[in-house]
Amino acid sequence: MPAITSGLSGWQLAFGLSLAALIAVVSFGAGMIAERSIFRNASPLDVVTGDRPFEQVQEVGRLLREEYFYRPDSDGADAFATDLEYAAVAGMVATLEDPYTSFLPPELAAPAAAALDGEFGGIGVNIDGENGALRVVSTIPGTPAEAAGLLPGDLIVTVDGQSLVGLDPDAAGALVRGPIGSSVTVEVTRAGTPSPLPFSMQRAAIEPLVVTYDFLEAFETAHIRIEIFNDKTTAQLDIALGHARDDGAAAIVLDLRDNGGGYVESAQEVIGRFVAAGAGPALWEDGDASPGDLESLPIIAGDPVTNLPMTVLVNGGTASAAEIVAGAMVDYDRATLVGEATFGKGSVQRVFSFDDGSSARITVARWLTPDQTGIPGSGLVPAQLIPLGPVSASADPTASRAAQALRTLGWSEIGPDWGGTP
Repeated sequence: MPAITSGLSGWQLAFGLSLAALIAVVSFGAGMIAERSIFRNASPLDVVTGDRPFEQVQEVGRLLREEYFYRPDSDGADAFATDLEYAAVAGMVATLEDPYTSFLPPELAAPAAAALDGEFGGIGVNIDGENGALRVVSTIPGTPAEAAGLLPGDLIVTVDGQSLVGLDPDAAGALVRGPIGSSVTVEVTRAGTPSPLPFSMQRAAIEPLVVTYDFLEAFETAHIRIEIFNDKTTAQLDIALGHARDDGAAAIVLDLRDNGGGYVESAQEVIGRFVAAGAGPALWEDGDASPGDLESLPIIAGDPVTNLPMTVLVNGGTASAAEIVAGAMVDYDRATLVGEATFGKGSVQRVFSFDDGSSARITVARWLTPDQTGIPGSGLVPAQLIPLGPVSASADPTASRAAQALRTLGWSEIGPDWGGTP
């Protein structure tokens, strides 16, 4: 399944985990979330053990805890029971042969939720993994890292006294992250400084950039890339559209390459920045196996709605909520798809979260585009195929080709127009 990858190079995402690595770890790459639910004071099996078919699961669990020869002593009994419970739940999910229905233990559920919430506890550094260390690419303004005096080029070699030698960038970045308000001390080596320098900080709420903007001056075109549809996407998109307006952009390339999805509400809001709310639904949801039982989900309008000429740039990593947006742009004749065929995921997952931090992602429906067209497994096929290079935050030749495609598809000499309704 596709992973959500960062438009920045390497591991450049706030406080140490790139979206690509994070989402690959939690297998969320092609996941779209329709709803969030929480079971209070419940463990995963508590919600199903009232049904007779699960009595055997409970009994086998009891036998393993009480009769198994190699069971741990009392000090490890609780952890042993938890491991058995998680394994039982994961085994049930595995029998479905549905790659999008999954169970995540707390250590995997937490970063997945954080990615969708759009906020992490960290120190505010963009970093690259480098030979058993984390190289600071930049610090984010207004964050603990900037205040403490970390500088680009610094190499983080220890976190709270633990060496990063032998750790991959994911594991090293996870040490930098932590609860908001908690303390962390990193040691860095710095060019021209003989000994490592310690920096002690309190972790703060860090909002990583998931919408990036650059102006393709040669084409008078705004290049707006969305990496994930989370709780911060719409606000960041509005800022990017403001930059496009200020730059006098005459067209937009909406870049959804390697965007593996996110919250459907965020997708509805993004559609509403380019299509008026009264045009029709953002998508249809089919939550019943019976034919014809469809629920329309509305476009959540923005103000203003831009009617600039557009292309939507997609590739094989464009999935789920990103395909919702791409499909709506096509159905409303709002934009033309360019690039390569999308991933092809037309199902909806709902996340059920438990008090112990674990979560279950359950396929509950399939979705259709505004014209009630399902997404084929082969994905959405662009009207114009163009060679795709690596995704980049700037100086992206593929984005320039997408801007050029606007002209070959009929746009030319159109001045900036930010009013009206498409």
